[in-house]
Amino acid sequence: MILTITANPSVDISYTLDDLSIDSVNRTSIVKKDAGGKGVHVSYVLKLLGEKVRDTGFVGGKLGEYIEEVLNKKEIDTDFVKIKEETRNCIAIIHGENTTEILEKGPKISEEEKREFLDKLNEITNSCKMISISGSLPDGLDSSFYLEIIKYAKENGIFIAVDTSQKVLKDVIEADIKPDLIKPNIHELEEVTQKRYFSNVNMVVNSLKEEPFKDIDYIVASMGKDGGVFKIKDKYYLAKVPEVEAVNPVGSGDSTLAGALSAISNDEKDEDIIKKSMNCGLLNALDEEIGHIDLDKFDEYYEKILVKEIK
Repeated sequence: MILTITANPSVDISYTLDDLSIDSVNRTSIVKKDAGGKGVHVSYVLKLLGEKVRDTGFVGGKLGEYIEEVLNKKEIDTDFVKIKEETRNCIAIIHGENTTEILEKGPKISEEEKREFLDKLNEITNSCKMISISGSLPDGLDSSFYLEIIKYAKENGIFIAVDTSQKVLKDVIEADIKPDLIKPNIHELEEVTQKRYFSNVNMVVNSLKEEPFKDIDYIVASMGKDGGVFKIKDKYYLAKVPEVEAVNPVGSGDSTLAGALSAISNDEKDEDIIKKSMNCGLLNALDEEIGHIDLDKFDEYYEKILVKEIK
């Protein structure tokens, strides 16, 4: 079982318009609604890959109930902590070739709700061999929340992956107890290290060999269309993906993480971990739905991903 944690999930709503008229009425019949949040997207792809998944985090109100209903319909196990405030909406307005997003801030987590979650970790993680934490933190939580989960996982022999950014990422990688896997993109690496890589692979690798990265076993450093740099134990690899015309790249990072987690959980070889990871990110970009891959295309694109060890 793989546990995904989304501290600030959302109900994702998209409206598709021919054109967006400001200060006017806009009508559409093309509306999509789904449970969202980075960890939720990870769980969608893990489920498609045949993994057993459990989702957790904080949900509140009718929107929180909707998220649980959607996940249960997709046969994904859930164990969320219920909070007093309402779960947020995230709205995307697709107009022509443009997308305008309206992202609600979300609820504030009380100290009691935070403590309830941490006190329930033993129950929530029951039968889980992996934990994946994704996304930013809602009001009421800071980096210490993630650090406590990482400490719990390491003390209990559970593989722990973290996908976050900015100060929270910096705090996580600089802590004494580090996660087993992180998945920064090139811009997040630059923010943390205060260096400019300009997609220079050797500069990225040299940084990953140093503090605070050298003691993290798995690092997936996404470089967008240029592929990615992977650190697996003491080896480093460059992965290249074929050029494609992306349909919807949103959620590709979450899908990349899901592929890596699935491969690692099944003790696959280094090259297969990398190919599965990059392939899931690529397939998500070719799909209109966020956090979705077409398994019928899996083998076709898997063979087109090139992996080279960097000495």
